[in-house]
Amino acid sequence: MIDSRCGLHCTGCSWKESHGCGGCITTQGHPFHGECPIAMCCQAKGYTHCGECDIIPCDKLYAYSYLDPDHGDKPQGARVATCRKWAADSGRQAWGKVLLTSAGFEHMDGSQKTNVVSRFLEILDKPADTAKVLFIPTAAISDEAKEMAVKCKEELIRIGILPENMSIHDIDGSLNLENAMKHDVIYFTGGDTEYLMEKIKAAKFDSIIKKMVYSNKVYVGVSAGSLIAAPNIGCPTDIKTAGLALVHAYLSVHQPEGTPPNVDSPLPHIPLTDSQALAVSWSGYGIIED
Repeated sequence: MIDSRCGLHCTGCSWKESHGCGGCITTQGHPFHGECPIAMCCQAKGYTHCGECDIIPCDKLYAYSYLDPDHGDKPQGARVATCRKWAADSGRQAWGKVLLTSAGFEHMDGSQKTNVVSRFLEILDKPADTAKVLFIPTAAISDEAKEMAVKCKEELIRIGILPENMSIHDIDGSLNLENAMKHDVIYFTGGDTEYLMEKIKAAKFDSIIKKMVYSNKVYVGVSAGSLIAAPNIGCPTDIKTAGLALVHAYLSVHQPEGTPPNVDSPLPHIPLTDSQALAVSWSGYGIIED
């Protein structure tokens, strides 16, 4: 039942009776505490709820859902997850082509990670030699990371992606949505996670990423490119290190096998080894082992 704009369940809320609250839908964005900026934004765009927005979570919803210590979600991001379910149930947004790897498609000895590659080809859903890849090495600012970015390109070629079908883009604000959408895959290499996230936010590239993901373009992350898909790349309640919140979990990469998850994390914490990847959709995630 859709009972709010932001995914916060009004049905059964004790505040409805104690404060005479009609909810944001019935009151057209004016619940008991006054005008709600999220509801007003949603209504102005003609959406029933935030799940119909192609940049969910926006900064406003992110702050409410992940950062507010008094009125925020417990667990974090609960209303975002609810909105995504509503959108998928109505057929508006049922995305499922996000693949987060710790170390790409090959082991260090050059052998292929068969299960990870199979998942990529499955969600690509077209011959690899016809796929257009938006290749983003922005995080690779150290010599080591630049070498790994070259390796990532070579791995793509070895699974059938044609070099002429790869567009290399260093995030600088020059790529518009129309041209981004001409690609089937957006691929982020590893490197400096904070630098990558800063460049994304400065160029407002996060909205392009989300619009591509929600249009069921394939998202592939390697190391830093995977970490930015989490709700936060630093302190879970710091807006300055907010991530894309594509996955309802926190990640660590390059972890030794058997590393225990961080039990103090406000959401499940997944320590990925270099032989693992995470397959993510609107409804959740699952680990791929190789």
